[in-house]
Amino acid sequence: MNRIRKRLKLRYNQFSSHPLTKGKEYDALLRYVCFHLMIMLKGKMIYKWIGHLKFIGRKGEAGIVGNIYYGLYEFEESIFLLHLLNKNDLFLDVGANVGHYSLIVSGLKQTKSLAIEPVPKTYARLKEHIALNHLEKLIETRNVGVSNENGKLYFSTDRGTMDRIVDSTYENSVLVLVETIDSILADTVPLALKIDVEGYEKFALEGATKLLSNPNFKVIILELNNSGKIYEINDVDIYNIVIDLGFKPYSYNPKNRALKELINYNTHQFNTIFVRDLEFVKSRVISSSPIEICNQYF
Repeated sequence: MNRIRKRLKLRYNQFSSHPLTKGKEYDALLRYVCFHLMIMLKGKMIYKWIGHLKFIGRKGEAGIVGNIYYGLYEFEESIFLLHLLNKNDLFLDVGANVGHYSLIVSGLKQTKSLAIEPVPKTYARLKEHIALNHLEKLIETRNVGVSNENGKLYFSTDRGTMDRIVDSTYENSVLVLVETIDSILADTVPLALKIDVEGYEKFALEGATKLLSNPNFKVIILELNNSGKIYEINDVDIYNIVIDLGFKPYSYNPKNRALKELINYNTHQFNTIFVRDLEFVKSRVISSSPIEICNQYF
C-alpha cells in the first residue's frame, strides 16, 4: 500500500508541472488509475487522442501511454515539431518505438515521416498504430537499428521503451540489422530528426556525417539522460559533436512560440531541441496554424 501511495504522489507531482495537467492533477490521476485498472481486465485499449488520431494503450509502453494522462506527452518538443513541420517536409524518427512522434506530425500536419525501430515486437506495434490511423502513405518504416557502420547488433527485448544495444550474452535479445543514417536516407534530407536510441546517440551521429553537413537539415531533438555511460559515452561528448556542427540548444515556449537559447543541454527533461538556422526555424513556428490539444490552442 505504501508503494502505491508513493507512486500516486509521484504522479501527482508530475501532473502538477505539465502544461496540460497543471491545476487538473486529480483528473489526470483518475485517468492514470483507470488505465491501470482497465489494463488488468482487458490487456489493451484503443484511445482517442488529438484530432482524429488513436493509439493502443498497453502496460509498459510509457512512450505512448503517457498521452492518456497528460494529453500530450513530451509536450514541449512535440508542440515544437507540430509548429515547425508541414506537408512538404520529411521527418526522421530514429528510435520511433511505437510511434508517438511520427503519428503526430504525419497525422496532424501531413508531414512525411521515416520511422526507424529495431526491435521486431516494438516494430510490429509501430506498424499497428500506423494502420490504425490509416497513415501508411505518410509514414515509411524500417525495422533496423542505427550505428556508425552497417552490420548487425544485438538488441534487448525485455526493457520495453528502454530496449537498447547489448552484447551476445544478454539473455533476452535479438540480432538485428543496423545501418548508418546516411545509408538509410540515401539522397533524401529531412528537415528535422529525433533520436532516442538509449545511449547509442554518439554512434548514430557518427553514421550521419552527410546529413549533418547538409544546410537543409535544421533541427535535432536529442535525448541526453546519461544512458550512454553503459557504452562509456558521456552526454557532454554527444553535446559537443552537435555544437561543433553549428547547432545550438534551445527551449521552446509553445504559447508564445519563443525559442530561448540555453547555455547547455536540458537538465530538467530528457530531450533537448538543437537548432541550426534560427531565423528559418523561427519563421516556420511563428507562421504555423494553431493546434488544438485538450481544448486549448497552441
